[in-house]
Amino acid sequence: MKLTAADLATSTIAPSIVTGAALIAEWQYGDHAAVVEFLTAVVTGKVAFVSFAKKWSPSLSWGALAMAGAFTQAGVTTVGGAGPTAYAWLVSAATAVAARLVYKHHTRHDDVKLNMEAVKLQTALVGQQIRQQQLTKLTTPDAVPAGPDLSGRTVEERQMRTAVWEALRQELAGCLIETTDVGWKAVLDLPPTLDRDTLRSRWPRVAGALRVDGAFHLDDGPLSSQLVVNYVAGDPLDTAVPYESERGATFLDPVVISRDEFGQPVAIEMAYSHTLIAGSSKFGKSTLVRLLAIRLAGRPDTVLYGVDMKPGSPELTPMRPLLQDLASTPEEAHALMDWMKAELDERGAILADHGDQEWIPAKHGRPAVYVIVDEHAELVRQGDKGRKKSERISDKVESFLALNRAYGIHMISATQQPSSGVFGGKTDARGNYANRISTRMNDRAHAMFVFGRASGYNPGDLTKPGEILVNTPDHARPFRSRVQWLRGEDFRREVARLARETAKAPVGKRLILPAPGSSNQEKIRNALVKYGNMQRRELEQATGLGEKQVLDAARALRPDVERCEDTQTWRIVPAAAWEAQAIASP
Repeated sequence: MKLTAADLATSTIAPSIVTGAALIAEWQYGDHAAVVEFLTAVVTGKVAFVSFAKKWSPSLSWGALAMAGAFTQAGVTTVGGAGPTAYAWLVSAATAVAARLVYKHHTRHDDVKLNMEAVKLQTALVGQQIRQQQLTKLTTPDAVPAGPDLSGRTVEERQMRTAVWEALRQELAGCLIETTDVGWKAVLDLPPTLDRDTLRSRWPRVAGALRVDGAFHLDDGPLSSQLVVNYVAGDPLDTAVPYESERGATFLDPVVISRDEFGQPVAIEMAYSHTLIAGSSKFGKSTLVRLLAIRLAGRPDTVLYGVDMKPGSPELTPMRPLLQDLASTPEEAHALMDWMKAELDERGAILADHGDQEWIPAKHGRPAVYVIVDEHAELVRQGDKGRKKSERISDKVESFLALNRAYGIHMISATQQPSSGVFGGKTDARGNYANRISTRMNDRAHAMFVFGRASGYNPGDLTKPGEILVNTPDHARPFRSRVQWLRGEDFRREVARLARETAKAPVGKRLILPAPGSSNQEKIRNALVKYGNMQRRELEQATGLGEKQVLDAARALRPDVERCEDTQTWRIVPAAAWEAQAIASP
């Protein structure tokens, strides 16, 4: 308890005033004043004692006690001298200070007691209100709470709000539905009590409450509290998708191949990605391969090579004018892979000189390369047969898939039977091919080598020709679409048009595959018919002959074969070239 300056001043001044008044009374009335002062002190002391005993008002008790002390001091001052007067003054001041402290303590104690009583009363009041509310609730069971807000701008929005409420007893914070070409698209704002994973798992109940025919596709919205619902009335993939000609500016441009379930074009990124096309025959796999070839051949910075190991190369021969070369035998396939390895090394040196990490044709001076393999399983079977483990084509292809993408060299593999054996027995398609496309596959077990065992998507569920499942880095999950229908006449017309525009690799920078023939001269002639002007080094590569053997065989073919001193190449003279073409094309 703190004694303030005001307390000290009051305790000092009051005794001084009493002492002064007593001295004046003594001077005026003499001993009679002392008698009156002592009698008054006794009376006030008695009143203070009774007040404390009876617990009367604190103000009366302490006031009477103060008066008793004051008049006692006055009497002492009146009858005593200087010494008693000073002593009385000191005792009176000390008593006043003590009385002041005791009074403040008791006053604060009383305030605390009053506050405690007020808190008790307030607590009792709150408890009484709670009991009253509970009683009201128990005695009014028919009270109906306010219903949810199921309004909306359109009929579809009201139906969506109502369906979510009926199925989950949740009120949407917002619902915006817009009409699309194939149905509508809804953006649902979810309340804090409903997350989109829960709504996604319980969507069949909501779809049942909507009572509409068609398919729903759910996607995450831009906000974590949003779910996007795409509704498709019917199936837009029931009808064939017409072919549309397209010309990309560079190999970096995506390639449009199909139309999805929402009627929108599907474009896939072919740059820096290998592509796998799987599916049983008669369901559009060959059409898709031809479509990709046409799309890529139209790029001015792109060249194509082909591998078709089936007798006569039936799938890729029709697009031969678009290809730089076509490997149709195991020897040619090995030569192609070896040439690609050499090209990879050269491009790696170029990238190192530029300090770059990815190949850009316009900057680095060589085109992007796509190797189209029709029936990858046949390539592996024939390329590995009878060869040492270190010389198998499967190992070369695996290295190709692992290294070549960043250098602008890509592979497009088509196969009817995706399996570990097809891909060399060491890996599967998911590890090497960023783009994975499948038409219908009759063997459902093959699906895991395309989309994974636990993906939930199976190409065996596809039923229409040209209907495909697409999975790329831009699409988190495989989705259905239908390939543009490239009819035979459309394909031939596009090949004829693009053949006039397709630039062949310059002499000295092209792939040269082994030329058939039993004699050295036949090999030289066949190579010149296939590739046109050829350097001696290229003739050695095509025939497998030494320098002297090439020169002797070429000279023996004169005058049908001549050497052009300006270009340092050998060629078949024009008249002989017509005859050779006629013999080669009966």
